[in-house]
Amino acid sequence: MAEHRPWMRLAQRLFTPAEQTLLTPYLCDVRARIDLHERFTVPLMDDHIRALRWYVDHGLPLADAMKRLDPVQLGDFYLRERTTWYPLDTAAKVYPLSMGLKRMMMFRMSFYLKSLVEPELLQMALVYTMRRFPYFATTIKCGLFWHYIDSAMRRFAVQPETKRPCTPIRLNAVSSPTFRVVWYQNRVSVEFFHVLTDGTGGMIFLRTLLHTYLQLLGNDLPAEEGIFRLDETPNPREWADDFPMADESPSPEGFGDKTALQLRGLPTLEQPSRVLHMNISTAELRKQAKERNVTVTTLLLGCLMMAAKTAAESHGGKKKIQVQLPANMRRYYPSRTLRNFSMYCSIRLHPVEMTSLADILPKISAQVATGTSKEALDRTMTLSRKLVRYLSWIPLIVKRPIAYLLYGRLSDGVFTTTFSNLGEVKLPAEMRPFVEKFDFVLGPPIRNRANCSLCSYGDRAVFTIVKTTALPVFENALYAQLMRLGLEPYVEGTS
Repeated sequence: MAEHRPWMRLAQRLFTPAEQTLLTPYLCDVRARIDLHERFTVPLMDDHIRALRWYVDHGLPLADAMKRLDPVQLGDFYLRERTTWYPLDTAAKVYPLSMGLKRMMMFRMSFYLKSLVEPELLQMALVYTMRRFPYFATTIKCGLFWHYIDSAMRRFAVQPETKRPCTPIRLNAVSSPTFRVVWYQNRVSVEFFHVLTDGTGGMIFLRTLLHTYLQLLGNDLPAEEGIFRLDETPNPREWADDFPMADESPSPEGFGDKTALQLRGLPTLEQPSRVLHMNISTAELRKQAKERNVTVTTLLLGCLMMAAKTAAESHGGKKKIQVQLPANMRRYYPSRTLRNFSMYCSIRLHPVEMTSLADILPKISAQVATGTSKEALDRTMTLSRKLVRYLSWIPLIVKRPIAYLLYGRLSDGVFTTTFSNLGEVKLPAEMRPFVEKFDFVLGPPIRNRANCSLCSYGDRAVFTIVKTTALPVFENALYAQLMRLGLEPYVEGTS
C-alpha cells in the first residue's frame, strides 16, 4: 500500500505490519470501486478499515472479516457517475417552498435494538444499503419554476445523535443529503425531509438498513416483503411520481377549510420542546377498539380530540377541533413508488358536541370512512394537481416567498393537530429476536402546538406526541383518557 494514501495512515495505526500485508489487495479492490471526490473517498475507505478492526477485536479472523465486507457489495454505486434528476412529486412541491432555517417538513423513524449499536457496522450497513436506493442518494436544488431532486455522488454517514429530533437539514452544499441517520445507545433513527419520501418509502429504507446491519453482525436472514435485497437491480417504478395514476375527479375539493381551534401554550425557542412516547399493549389497544366497534385509528382519534378539547384555547365561537389524518393512496392504486403517494382528510368536531368519548366515536368513525374513501381522496388529489398546474409557470423566485407566508400562516391554521398512523411494522421471524420496538415521529408543526403519530411492532404500540410548547395540558389529558380505557401507557421521552 502506498504510504501517501490518507487511509493507509489509519491502517498503519490499527493493524500490525503482517495484517497490513494481508490488507493491501483488499483495500486496492475497495479503492477501485470508488470514484468520488477525495473528501468522500477518504472517509469511505476509513469506514472499511474501522469495521475490519471491529471484527478482529471481536474475535473474527481478518481474512473472514474481509469476506464479510466483500467489496463486491459496493457494486458500481460509488463508481459510476449519476446524472439523473427528478421533478418533485405533486405532494412534495410545497415542502421546499415553505422551508426555512428553523422550519422544514421532517419525520423520523427509529428501531430499538436489544443490544447497543455498533457504529462501525452501522456505517457499513448504510454504505451498502445506499446501493439499492439510488433515488435516496440525492439532494434538492432550485430550478427556474420548481425545486427538483438531483443525484448526489457522495458518502452517506451515520452520526451519534446530538440534536433534537427532526431538526432541519442544512441544504447549503452541492450534494447535501435529504435525510440523516443517527444513533443513540440502542436506537437507530432515520430522519427524512418529506420532499424525498413518505412513511411507506421511509419504512422500507429503515427495514432494509436494519436487515443489512444484522447481516453484518453475522446473522443469516431472509429478505421478505418490505425489505429490499441489495443485489437486486432497482426498479424505475420505485422512484416514479404516481400522483398522475389517480383518477380525475369531476368535483375537485379538499384544501379549503375554516380556521381550527388551537391548543394553548406559548411556543418555545427550541423546537420541538417535548417528544413523548406512550407505550401501549397492541393487543389491549385492539381489544378496546373492538369492544367499541371502531378501528384503532378511530379510537385514538377520539382520545386525542377529547384531550384537545381540554387543552384548547377556548370553546366559544364557531371554531372546531380539526385533525389532519393522512391516508395512503397505495390502498387504492397499484403503486410501487418510494416517493410521496399520500393525501389527507380532516376530522372535525365542535367542542360543544364532544360530551364523552363514547358519544363521539360513531361520528369520528363515519368521518374517517368518508374522508379516506377513494372518491374523497381522488377529489383532493385532483385539486392538488390543478393547483400545481396553475403555479407551474410562475418563477420560483416569486412563488417561494408567497408560499412560505401562506403555508406558515394559513395551512397549519386549518388544523388543531395531525395524527398519522403508520400501522404495524412487520419483520421476518428471524429478525424479531434482535429488535425491541419501533417508533415514528412527525417533525414539529409550524403553528399547531402538537403533532401525533403511531406505529406498532409485536405487542408494543408507540403513540408519539411532538410538542412545540412546554405546557403539558394536552399530553396530560390524553394520558388520562388512555388510563380510563385501561391501557396504562408507559411514557418515555423528553421532560
